[in-house]
Amino acid sequence: MAEDQFPVVLRGYDKERVDQTLAASRSNLARLRQQIKADDDRILKLEAELQEAKSRKVEQPRNSFASLGANAQQLLASAEQTSTELLNRAKQDAASTKTSAQEKATTLVNEAQLEAKHIVDEANAKAKSIVEAANDEARTVTTTAKQQSEQSKSAADKVVAERRQALDLELQNSREEHEKRLATSKATQDKELSEQKAKAAKEIADKRRKSDEEIAKLKKDANDQIQKALAEANKKLADVREQVSKSLNDARRQASEITDKAKSEAQQIVDESKVTSAETMAKVNAEAEQVRSDIAAQQEDATKKVGELLKSLEERRVKTEKESQELIEQAKATRKDADSFASFKREESERKASQLLEEAKQRAQDEVEAHRKAAQAELDGLKDHITKLQHREATITSRVDELRNIFSKSFGNFDGFHDEAVVNDQDDGQAPCVPVVNAVPAADPLPTPSSPVSVTSSKTEVEDKGGAQPLAVPQEEATQTSDDSVAAGQPAGDLAADDAATDSVGNPEDKASAAVTVRSSANMPTQVLPSPAPSVLPDASGQADDAPVQARDGQPQKAVTDQETTVIPPIKDDVAPTDRD
Repeated sequence: MAEDQFPVVLRGYDKERVDQTLAASRSNLARLRQQIKADDDRILKLEAELQEAKSRKVEQPRNSFASLGANAQQLLASAEQTSTELLNRAKQDAASTKTSAQEKATTLVNEAQLEAKHIVDEANAKAKSIVEAANDEARTVTTTAKQQSEQSKSAADKVVAERRQALDLELQNSREEHEKRLATSKATQDKELSEQKAKAAKEIADKRRKSDEEIAKLKKDANDQIQKALAEANKKLADVREQVSKSLNDARRQASEITDKAKSEAQQIVDESKVTSAETMAKVNAEAEQVRSDIAAQQEDATKKVGELLKSLEERRVKTEKESQELIEQAKATRKDADSFASFKREESERKASQLLEEAKQRAQDEVEAHRKAAQAELDGLKDHITKLQHREATITSRVDELRNIFSKSFGNFDGFHDEAVVNDQDDGQAPCVPVVNAVPAADPLPTPSSPVSVTSSKTEVEDKGGAQPLAVPQEEATQTSDDSVAAGQPAGDLAADDAATDSVGNPEDKASAAVTVRSSANMPTQVLPSPAPSVLPDASGQADDAPVQARDGQPQKAVTDQETTVIPPIKDDVAPTDRD
């Protein structure tokens, strides 16, 4: 048989211990084979003796019991009964012995299998734990050595940097006076630096060597424990085999003793019957021959059963040996799988570490790129929004100037607006100028609107007492987008001016505010000045009154309430101040 050899790999098991284990296993296997061969020779010898005994029985001459009388017949019947009882007893003993031997062999085989499986599981678990502990210890030792070496290196670098800095400072302060001393000191420092570097390198090498020795020692201890577990498993298997062999030998011995005893007793009975029934041999020849044939058949049956028992025991022995060999092969395969698994796990951990590093780098790059794109998009949006706001501000400024011109032309002919100084004073006092960023110069004023202008007041009372009163307009300005600009066919360029504020001139003493809606032509949007709260205008005496307004002729006039509209026709330059509704 070709001898299997373990492959020699880096950081593998100890070759000497493996060779010793293999040599012990092979010696046990050779011993078992020799024992099997001896058992086979013994079985062949017993079978030859049995066959020889059978041939001797066949060659015996047939005696004639025909001349014997009733006494001989009675003796033969008694001998037959006794031999039958002895044979039955021998059969029962052989059957019970066979059953007990089979049960014992089955029990031993099952116990051996369970014990072997338990031993293999314990060996695998112990080997796995030992390998993991060795790997953890090796990683810990390696990490500690690396950290210590890095710390030593950083400390040496720090010392070198500090000393170099001190040397530079000393060179700068006393270069001319201590040049020779500086050269000597520099040489000394370089020598110390070299010594420190050499010392640090030596310490790193020593720590690395110690870590390698510890790793090798841990691996050697793990291999020793694995070999010890395998040796214990082999020892237990050898004990099981020895017990099975002992049981087989005991069963064979008991069967042989029972058979020999039965044969001796039967032969003794036959001899006694021959001596006591010599005169009646002729009469009972047929009965004696029948008895002999029955005895021979029973002996053959017993021999056959004993042979079957021996064959069954031999098969069980072969099966047990085969299972033991399989267990040994499984242990070897388990050890090989442990080596492969350790190498695979080490490679897999390195691969996963590199993969995680690459993924982290790619994720960081993606996040940086995403933040950059988001910032760029936000910056572009802000630039567009600023551009739109500047354009809208310029449009609103232009529209406010246009509305100021329109109101100046529209309401300049009313009483109280003749005096330009008063109007200017009111404008200066009530409508302060607000600086406009990026203002656009005002264009030419729009022509005089041809459509009527509606003024909606909140509970406003108009009085014509003692002359024309100036029309009060709110001091505050507001903007509101009107949908009439689109319905009236306003151009797309004027849509940005929907929120323009109208500039109005009011009486400083007025505390009421109203919403003035100016409806323009197709080229001019509707501007709405919201009123914060409903109020009434004071009368000439400065007091607000909700009573109906008295006309000049004493007739009551209807007061203008909330949401009522006074229509003002288009105002031209040549219209008199009193021409109004």
